[in-house]
Amino acid sequence: MEINDTTTGGKLIDRLGRPIEDLRVSLTDRCNLRCTYCMPREMFGPDHAFLPRHELLSFEELSRVLAAFVDLGVTKLRLTGGEPLLRKDLPDLIALLSPLEGLQDIALTTNGILLPRVADQLAAAGLDRVTISLDALDDETFRKTADTPLSVDAVLAGVDAALAAGLQPVKINSVMQRGVNDHQIEDLAGWARDTGVALRFIEFMDVGTTNGWIRERVVPAAEIHERINARWPIEPVGTAAAGDGGEPGGSAGRSEVAERYRYLDGGGE
Repeated sequence: MEINDTTTGGKLIDRLGRPIEDLRVSLTDRCNLRCTYCMPREMFGPDHAFLPRHELLSFEELSRVLAAFVDLGVTKLRLTGGEPLLRKDLPDLIALLSPLEGLQDIALTTNGILLPRVADQLAAAGLDRVTISLDALDDETFRKTADTPLSVDAVLAGVDAALAAGLQPVKINSVMQRGVNDHQIEDLAGWARDTGVALRFIEFMDVGTTNGWIRERVVPAAEIHERINARWPIEPVGTAAAGDGGEPGGSAGRSEVAERYRYLDGGGE
């Protein structure tokens, strides 16, 4: 990135001259799940060296750094991890950020498990919306993809808590893998329609040597579109930044776009 005082008024621009307005901030590298496409247990086991807690930026340090970014033209913040809700007293950070002049949107990407206990506090502090990762609706598949003994009900309770707290629109990220959870495509779409959340399917992506990526497990977007359209006809409504809530193991980045669709019967996006 560059800062060009003469042509952009001291605002951040990329190498193509476009303003940088969105910023993702990782609050921790720790997570309470071991999703196979993101933090597989064989790579992130009990002996894995996560960042020592004293090396993480404090909330006061984060607020100063992010205030500087807002002064440079950033208008949207997305707080991620790891699992950001593992940071104790996260509403305190939101309360420091929400008054920043020029900041228009604060979003949180989470697995949702800890949301029921803090959703109301986050909303009161100024959090605008959440994106929740959910790759299956049945316990067997959920436990396989997330590598956890927990029931999927723990995530669904987080979705309900976010909706009740007004952290909307609630968006759901689902990473599809053939032979793992692709049988859940229609079930997830139907549940999202009934629940009133925006569902985004994400292709299983190669992130290096950590998630066992193989091409045969990729479910192309065209196939997902065809299957949903066969059950509930849909039409395109434009594009959105794929990096908006994208997760490790899925496509991400401001330079990419995700196709958006809505149901012809009015069942949402």
